[in-house]
Amino acid sequence: MEKETLESFLSIRGVMGVALLSRAGRPFLYRSFQDLDSRQQQALTEGLFQVLETMPPGLDYFDFQFAEQRVFVYPLGPEWALLVAVNDELVMPVYTLAVNRLRAELQQDTPKGLATFRLFTSQAEAGRNATQPSSAPAMGPRMEMDVFVQSLNRLCQMTTGYLGKAVIVNYWKAARQEVVERQGSQAEWLNQFEIERSGQIHYRGSLKELDESQQKVLRDWVLAFFRRCEEVIHDFRNLIKSSELRL
Repeated sequence: MEKETLESFLSIRGVMGVALLSRAGRPFLYRSFQDLDSRQQQALTEGLFQVLETMPPGLDYFDFQFAEQRVFVYPLGPEWALLVAVNDELVMPVYTLAVNRLRAELQQDTPKGLATFRLFTSQAEAGRNATQPSSAPAMGPRMEMDVFVQSLNRLCQMTTGYLGKAVIVNYWKAARQEVVERQGSQAEWLNQFEIERSGQIHYRGSLKELDESQQKVLRDWVLAFFRRCEEVIHDFRNLIKSSELRL
């Protein structure tokens, strides 16, 4: 697993922490999971592997509520499990694409994935007592535009079943206008997205990758769209999450 894959995943809004648990070896915990002491880490690891042993064949993952976070648990063979902690800001289609990529790279080259997790956790542990800024790169992780557009269209496909094509097209356009009016020239490039009457969204600009500021503009657009949907369907986000789990 490449370092950039984990960096990109951790940049997703709503992702609070990741952990790689071993049945017999050292766990690697990052961000929100680092608050657990050694006793809590051991109890969590033992409990989750007991659950995984009884997990029905074909079930891809399970999730549970842990403090103020929702934790997804993904088995990676018999000896390892990937944990992801998220909060209510998570946009499920964006997250699903990214976590599937992360899992695929971990399973394709597990030793390299372990080395990447070891690097991140060791840097974080050293940074707690450091007197200088973190050695992380000054530029934040980037996201491919194609990946984001795929996520938008996945969200459109799911939403159409609840509100219809005409409504979601109007909501996307109104949400974009709201963000552009609020953020001005910083968000005018959103007009390079073409929203078809079919509900499909295409990007007609020249950007191939998105930096942190551009990702924030796009997330604000998605959240503005969600708020409009919630005016009609109060439980809209939970419906979207439930639909995603069935796909």
